[in-house]
Amino acid sequence: MLIQEGQFSLFHYINISFGISFFFFLAGLLIYIMKSGFLDRTHDSFRKFLRRKDEEETEFSDMMLSELVGIGYQAILFSALFVLATCLIALLFYYL
Repeated sequence: MLIQEGQFSLFHYINISFGISFFFFLAGLLIYIMKSGFLDRTHDSFRKFLRRKDEEETEFSDMMLSELVGIGYQAILFSALFVLATCLIALLFYYL
């Protein structure tokens, strides 16, 4: 199902836009979960378990994962949902 030159159809748009929106929706959800503090204890446990004795302490050593993640998730989720909505509208036109 390769797209040949000059043969881009509504079907191809639906498939590509769904894949892109699915990827960004999952990325936004992952960032939301990390910022919510759900994985803080898991991150702290792995950090303590894997820390070497000769490792220097930095200013980020004692920070929780939710404090380390500085990316906003609202814009990513909104964009993914917008592209998904256009994908669903195109799907309605395709089957009508």
